[in-house]
This record gives sequence, C-alpha cells and structure tokens, in this order.
Amino acid sequence: MNKIWILSSILLLTACQQQGKAGDSPEASDTTVIATSQDSDTTATGQPGSPALPPVFQTMGKVVAARYADVKFETILPVVRVMVRNGDRVRQGQLLAEQDARKQENAVEQHQREIEQARLQMQEVIISQGYDPEQMDRVPQRVRHIAEVKSGLLIAQNKLAAARNELNTTRVTAPFDGIVANVTAHAGQLAQTGDVVCRIISPQQMEVEFQVMESDLGRFPIGTDISVVPVADEHAAYDAKVTEINPVVNEQGTVMLRARVAEPNSLFDGMHVSVNLKTPQP
Repeated sequence: MNKIWILSSILLLTACQQQGKAGDSPEASDTTVIATSQDSDTTATGQPGSPALPPVFQTMGKVVAARYADVKFETILPVVRVMVRNGDRVRQGQLLAEQDARKQENAVEQHQREIEQARLQMQEVIISQGYDPEQMDRVPQRVRHIAEVKSGLLIAQNKLAAARNELNTTRVTAPFDGIVANVTAHAGQLAQTGDVVCRIISPQQMEVEFQVMESDLGRFPIGTDISVVPVADEHAAYDAKVTEINPVVNEQGTVMLRARVAEPNSLFDGMHVSVNLKTPQP
C-alpha cells in the first residue's frame, strides 16, 4: 500500500513539472507581444544604421498653361490654307491660316485708285487758290484742308483704311510666341465668325493646379517650394513655387492651389503630375 502511494505521488509531481514547462513556451499563449527597443538603430525599412526619414507630403495635380490664346476667324469666308500643325512653334505675327480674300483685295485696290484720283483733284483745287501743289509746305493749312475736302481725299483714305482692316481679318496670325495646339481648321471649310483655328500656348509659362485638404493648408503658404514629377516620366522633376491659393473650401474639404513652374521644358498643358514638398515638414 505504501509503495502504491509513493508511486502515485511521483507521477503527479512529474506531470506538474511538464505542465509548467509547456506554459513557459510562447506557442502556448494566445497573444504574442513583440518588444521594441528605443535604442535600436533599425529603421522602419528594416535597414540598420540609417535614421528614419520624416514623412513627405504628396498629392496629385495637373499642369495648366498660364498663358494661352484660342485664335479664331473673324469673317464668314472659305478657308484657303492652314499653315500650322499641332506642336509647331510659331513667332508673334506669324501667319497661321487665311481665308478667301479676293473680294477684300479688290476693295483695297479700288480705294487705292480712288485716292490717286482724289490727289489729282486736290492739286487742281490748290492751283485754283493760287498755290503750287509741288510746294505743299507753302500752302496754308486752311487751303490744304479745303482742297482735301473738295477732292474727296479724306473720304477715300478712310475707305482704304477700312478695306485694309477687313482684309486683315481674313488672315489669322499668332498673338505671341508659342506652341500650336488643338488645330481644328482645315482648308476648304466655310469658317464662321468665332470658329477656332487653333490654340497658342506659351511653353515658358506653365503652372500646376492641385488640391490639398483644409487640414494640410498650413503646409503650403504662398512661396512654398514644391517638386513636380510628371506621371509620364517619373525620373523628371521640376521646381515650382506656390503662387495662388483659392480662398474657398469645397464640399470635399479641399482647397485649390496653383504653383508656377520655374523651367517647364517638356511639360504639356493637362499633364498629370505628382506634387511633393521639397523640404519635408511634420
């Protein structure tokens, strides 16, 4: 009887020791706690020895042309020629397109002949007043004015100026140096007043339009330096500076900002870009 009791005690003690060892194992617990040391040099990227980088603010935006002009026809006439294509670089005053201007050209020639006839009649009036038309500097201003009125020279000159202006409306020219975009005109069409020939964009004046949450507006005061990276070329980066803040918060809680790009180079109007703060801020 004593032997049986002693053997039972030994088995019970052994079972308790094994249960205690199993309880000390991490696999036996329902919750695993990972301890971190504040003295560790390991960063969030898992690379030891490098300090953790502060977060960088980033949002998406779109390139917009700060200066552009939609060049339009001013007269209802057939289009004879369109001299430009999308992507062409043009200079101020360069001819972009022209309409059938035979009627306007004939009017200019006619009024030029009228001016010649009026000048002959003016000379006759001056001679009748006792002056030499070859020495106009000696003709009194009053006599000269009377001669211009009687000869019809002033009226002919006004008609010629109007005819030349009408002729100029048939020729569309570039308002400033730039790049041609959105060409819609073509030879043979009957252009209506206000029809767009093309758009001229100044490539050196590009801006970036982007939105930030109201809570992040403090990061972007006027003059803030940002970096602009096109979606089409992630290896290209452009410097820009915030120049405008629209003082309106929309229904989504965002505010519209604009930044001027220092050297746009290859940026296109409408390009999507990533907007980043150049100097990381908390």
